Amino acid sequence: MIPTGELFTVWYILTGAAAGLLGAVLGLGGGVLMVPILTVVLGLPIKYAVAASLVGVVATSVSSTAGYMKRGLPLVRLGLTLELTTVAGAVAGSVTAGLLPDAAIRLTFAALLLYVGWNMWRGKRVREVGGDVEEIPANAPALAGSAGAGVVSGLLGVGGGIIKVPILNLLLKAPIHRSTSTSTFMMGLTAAAGCIAYHVRGELVLAVAAPLALGVLTGGRLGPRVAQRIRARGLQRAFVVVLLFVVVRLVWDYLAGGGA
Repeated sequence: MIPTGELFTVWYILTGAAAGLLGAVLGLGGGVLMVPILTVVLGLPIKYAVAASLVGVVATSVSSTAGYMKRGLPLVRLGLTLELTTVAGAVAGSVTAGLLPDAAIRLTFAALLLYVGWNMWRGKRVREVGGDVEEIPANAPALAGSAGAGVVSGLLGVGGGIIKVPILNLLLKAPIHRSTSTSTFMMGLTAAAGCIAYHVRGELVLAVAAPLALGVLTGGRLGPRVAQRIRARGLQRAFVVVLLFVVVRLVWDYLAGGGA
């Protein structure tokens, strides 16, 4: 049963707006917030939540990349090269999601949230790169890691930036501002590819995805303004606590269901 109707449409818009806002302030893909709210709070089956979240990730990418492109930040050639394996991984991840029970996806998502929360709590590890670059060649480890990022995106409905940014910055030694903008540019293509299998299986519901994407676009535009007025580090720590609560809830639901 997919919860729809005017009231739920409002909730989907608000969920997307919150995800877009926090994503812009904290540098996170909105799926880390969208999927837990859709499943834990609004009761959406997790595969439908993942499918809708991927549409929201596409909206985030399109909205943010427009500004980055005007400033010439994304390493477009490198991003497109890495997308060759990332898209393949995203399709594989979305197909795999159709073969796994919901409980397995919930536990995998809980593990992802723990990883994200740990990295947020201790602070991001960033390679300081002197100067700037216009072109960086891809290598085999980066292509392999990008495939893994695609699998995570297609399976769990996230942008994959938690893997892509370290690949670009730590492995390929791109400056952090280039890394984040290139990751944002890439994640729209990745998420769009991941949507395919969900759409074929009938798990991509427009009545959920459309208002969610609308909210993401709204929240993403407000994010930069809000970021200038708050202490992002304090918000980051508070968000970690929320992530831990979601992890406990996901695991509890799994145990309460007898592991089914």
